[in-house]
Amino acid sequence: MAGVVMDHMRHSDKALLRVEDLVVEFPARRKQVVHAVSGVSFDVLEGETLGIVGESGCGKSTTGRAIMQLPRPTSGSVSLEGVELTSLKDEELRRTRTRMQLIFQDPISSLNPRRSIKDIVAEGLTIQGVPKDVQAKRIEEVLEAVGLDPAGVGGRRPRELSGGQCQRICIARAVALEPKLLICDEPVSALDVSVQAQILNLLQDMKARYQLTMVFIAHDLAVVKNISDRIMVMYLGKTCEIAAPDDLFARPRHHYTSVLLNSIPQPDPRQRSKGVEIAGELPSPLDPPSGCRFRTRCPAATDLCATKEPELRELAPGHFTACHHPVQTGQDQERKVP
Repeated sequence: MAGVVMDHMRHSDKALLRVEDLVVEFPARRKQVVHAVSGVSFDVLEGETLGIVGESGCGKSTTGRAIMQLPRPTSGSVSLEGVELTSLKDEELRRTRTRMQLIFQDPISSLNPRRSIKDIVAEGLTIQGVPKDVQAKRIEEVLEAVGLDPAGVGGRRPRELSGGQCQRICIARAVALEPKLLICDEPVSALDVSVQAQILNLLQDMKARYQLTMVFIAHDLAVVKNISDRIMVMYLGKTCEIAAPDDLFARPRHHYTSVLLNSIPQPDPRQRSKGVEIAGELPSPLDPPSGCRFRTRCPAATDLCATKEPELRELAPGHFTACHHPVQTGQDQERKVP
């Protein structure tokens, strides 16, 4: 069934990244299993930015790491440029990883505190056997591209730089290997608001300069809307909705998406949200609810939601929703992002 859904979701047969039935589970105490990601499918076209959003614990970061095979998924398919990553041996996977790079949430802790900035950026190039003279030229190029002076920061340590500067180093380290796919795991959430816009603009510039395709993971809806070509909403390891940003924000069809959008703070404190408020606590991924995983908190849940898992359906061109009782278009409201 996932294959049928993917056939409808594909914009083209030339997707750079294709993920089908991705499952990631972790062992827990007493022979329990953490169901982190459960059957997620999507594709990303070359040059596209796919945003992934959802509350903490929904599996969005695990999805990004599973694409990198860190760790390898429990089951499912991940193909990059037509190459099936899940079947590659360690050495083959190491070589293929030059085509995809990951930017972490905490820029400072993701950099080796004992190494100089120059050595940090050069590490991946050294592992891949790039000649020293080529390394020096590329390091200088990528540091300048991210807005840093190679002579000024090359010999410094991460502790001597600000959080924003460290994230620029992380971006430089990633693009130095000339990847095709860049996975950004909440790259601005640990930064000051004043720096976030600079890093987002930098990512957009680097995407155009190096012809990158991006998977952008975040919980800030305004950020995802502005940087993404399509948005995928996740809840408790499942895909709820996939649509273009403007369509998703103007006409959410899944009740969880509607709740997320109504939770965006309004600039006017006197203005109250008119949307439905979410109730209850997030269920445990050790024992997720049967049927629709959002049903325990959904205002429109019925007995059908408890017995049958909803499948992604195309309710409008390019707009896919996994809900038995989607929000009706007559209830649509235009939503403005502050």
